[in-house]
Amino acid sequence: MLTLETWLEQATRTLSKDSAQQVRTEIEDHYHAACEKTTPGEALLALGDPKAANRQYRQTLLTSAEATFLRSSKCEAQALCTRPLLKWLSRSAPIAALLAAAVFFWKGQTATAITLLGGGLTMGVFFLAPFLPIYTRERSRIARIVKWTLFTATFALAFGPDPLKNAWLVGACLWPLAWTEWKRATIRRKTYSTQWPKHLYL
Repeated sequence: MLTLETWLEQATRTLSKDSAQQVRTEIEDHYHAACEKTTPGEALLALGDPKAANRQYRQTLLTSAEATFLRSSKCEAQALCTRPLLKWLSRSAPIAALLAAAVFFWKGQTATAITLLGGGLTMGVFFLAPFLPIYTRERSRIARIVKWTLFTATFALAFGPDPLKNAWLVGACLWPLAWTEWKRATIRRKTYSTQWPKHLYL
């Protein structure tokens, strides 16, 4: 027999701990308020199908998988920003790539120079973005547009003058980045920007 507790267990399945607690508080308050006007059974029926409710909750609230992804990406961002050696390498790598590009341009090896130039700019956006004042929706959107433009251009240059022939390889290289961006976009859609950690703006 369906009870309030079993309804809540089904409705909060796969939700994060905070999301599940939010749903429990709201539903319990709504249920007890309804019980003052009708029977417990009718109040429970008025809540609807718990599985359908779970599907709706997963569209608007963080799931446990998304919460885990958010925590892991936060740890990665903190590791980059707090460890002196990684911080130094992240800042020096783009500069080294740009200097190498200048050397190859000077030697007349234009194709290699252009690839290094794109790679240096891409690394600069990727590694230096956490240190930039990106903390609004507008700046976040601009940073992502710049990042993906440089990513796409760099991979296109790296695979030769006709990158469409190797489109599958470009797609395979960009897929992990696209999956990460899709996960971040989903989390951004479900949370207020005031609750975003720094790495979620990037």
